[in-house]
Amino acid sequence: MASTGCRGIMEEIFACIPTQPIPSPAEGSVSAAACSVVREAEADEDRISRLSDALLSNIVSRLPIKDAARTAALSPRWRRVWASTPLVLDDAHLLPYPDQPDGPLGFGTDWRSIADAVSSVLAAHPGPFRCVRLTNVCSYAAARDRGALARDWLRVLADKGVDDLVLVCPRWPLKAKIPADILRVTSLRSLYLGLWDEFPGSTKSLRRGNVAFPHLVELGLCRTDIKTADIDHLLQCSPLLEKLALVACDNSPDCVRVRSRSLRCVLFWMSVANEVNVLVVPRLERLILWSECPGARLADDFRTRLNIGYVQELKVLGYLDLRIHVLEISNTIIEAGTKPSTRTIVPSVNILALKVRFGVRKEARMLPSYLRCFPNVVTLHIMSDEADEPTGKLNFKFWQEAGPISCLQSQIKRVVFKNFRGDRSELAFLWFIWERAQLLHKMVIVLADGDDPASLEQMVAKLKPLVCAKRASKDRKLTILVRNGGCVWSFHRAFDLSVSDPFDC
Repeated sequence: MASTGCRGIMEEIFACIPTQPIPSPAEGSVSAAACSVVREAEADEDRISRLSDALLSNIVSRLPIKDAARTAALSPRWRRVWASTPLVLDDAHLLPYPDQPDGPLGFGTDWRSIADAVSSVLAAHPGPFRCVRLTNVCSYAAARDRGALARDWLRVLADKGVDDLVLVCPRWPLKAKIPADILRVTSLRSLYLGLWDEFPGSTKSLRRGNVAFPHLVELGLCRTDIKTADIDHLLQCSPLLEKLALVACDNSPDCVRVRSRSLRCVLFWMSVANEVNVLVVPRLERLILWSECPGARLADDFRTRLNIGYVQELKVLGYLDLRIHVLEISNTIIEAGTKPSTRTIVPSVNILALKVRFGVRKEARMLPSYLRCFPNVVTLHIMSDEADEPTGKLNFKFWQEAGPISCLQSQIKRVVFKNFRGDRSELAFLWFIWERAQLLHKMVIVLADGDDPASLEQMVAKLKPLVCAKRASKDRKLTILVRNGGCVWSFHRAFDLSVSDPFDC
């Protein structure tokens, strides 16, 4: 992958990590309301003293760390409440301009004072911490005394406990290794590491079979170099892990192996690798692959072999990019003309997303074979991509001769076609769906040039013959919806298991 600008990579990383749990008071948020309650406490102790300790603890937990610490000076009771409340420590609240968090500040910033403030909070509070989010000061901590400060922080968190931890090294691409002490923080439920040069290479404790993260549910590795073997060991040593995200990983590792009895969601976001092997993951429900990264360009001959093994609960899969992905199911590579068999199908998938350049004949010819691998698809998303150099478009005759496709004949009810440009090859495919999908209930066509009214009229005119054509579906409520481009697809939507169809936008 060609190099993108450092700032562009960092912006993408900050868009993917969990958002600030407590916004700045200047934003008029819940924390601002909590601050006003504390000010009332300073002015009217008797009124506030009627509140229960549980409610006071709830108020303190919503305060930026500076304000939360100040409550300890109000009275012995507030001091006791502060000490018993799992706090949120966000270094953005310690910056000289807290309304501009997330991202490297100028070299004139007094990083020593900010780092000392973090150390003071970690030392003063008995723990545990609800969330620690260090997205600004990690570069300084990793460099100070050869990483001694960062190691000290992690040891404190290991001793006192923390549920959610986000560590981003914003001075990337300057080299910074995350201390191996991260493996000692066993209380974690969520861990995000961003822009670190290397995951702890010395994972002997993992290899001895010790459980490193017995409570970890969510793990995000964002542009953090990690070896294939270390991913293997992390998965083995995280018995409750449900969600794994690799973000902006440029062939590091070059081979991703996924074996886990607990994982439900795997997200390979803005990332590329030579191989992605999803081997034995019996609870996996969602496998998302998205290789596009702003400013980056893949070599024309780059390919990723995607090997799908034992995934009996897999419901959501995509985007399979026919330009990049070489699909392998149960050690059988799917090619144009591959006959479906029990070894080459994934019957559990009911939402499938494919990305194809209809102007590239070789890719378009693969579509029927891919569709045959997923006989129970109910919702099909197709994203049309432009070809730099078209190599022959397929006409309607090809689709007529494509042969039977099980999901079209008996399952597909909804088709979403994105980036429609009105090309003949696109229209031929839509016509094929229209005449084959016997249970089709709705077809959504999203225009590539959605902001141009003239273009909208032109596209509608091209689609009008399709509406009038004979259709396979007998559903009287069958509709075609043509609309402009929708919302931008996001990491958080793709990673949210409460969203039934992550490709909808």
